[in-house]
Amino acid sequence: MNMRPLLSALALGLLSACASAPVQFYTIAPKASDMTLPQKNAPVIYVPRLSLPDYLDTQDILVRDGSRLVRSSNGRWASRLSQSATDLIVARLSQNWPQKMVTAYPPIDTPDARLGITIERLDLLKEGQATLLASWSELPRDETSPPLQGHATVSVQGSVADDAAKAALLQQLFERLADKIATSLPPR
Repeated sequence: MNMRPLLSALALGLLSACASAPVQFYTIAPKASDMTLPQKNAPVIYVPRLSLPDYLDTQDILVRDGSRLVRSSNGRWASRLSQSATDLIVARLSQNWPQKMVTAYPPIDTPDARLGITIERLDLLKEGQATLLASWSELPRDETSPPLQGHATVSVQGSVADDAAKAALLQQLFERLADKIATSLPPR
């Protein structure tokens, strides 16, 4: 009896059993329905890509376990986390400031203000606590006007049972940050 076909089938079966789940991509960027159109001739607020610590600004979905960062085995961000977070914050600020045009893309003309955002610390803990420490500066076009600055610590609690839950928790975190920024900066 020829064992070769049986061994080949057995080896193929073992290899397929070891195959990992397909990679899933997640985003915290807003849906198109969340975007608002600014008024005509609205003041332009340019928000360049926010700054994150280098070890977090990847496509890896990371959870902190003490001093160890655990990467998701099959979940990834659809783009670098800083890009998705910037898009989400811009959309949220657009909703909070309908009288302004908030954009993450450099305008052709000099914007009325530039809003720089730095995330100094961001942790998503295995216990379901997400916290960030952020600072921001709004630099007006008029150099005689002083820059406006702010900072905040934002926390949310929720499930981190799977990658979709982690993405939802970080979305809540960045939405709350955008709301804090919006309320801290008076209209100019």
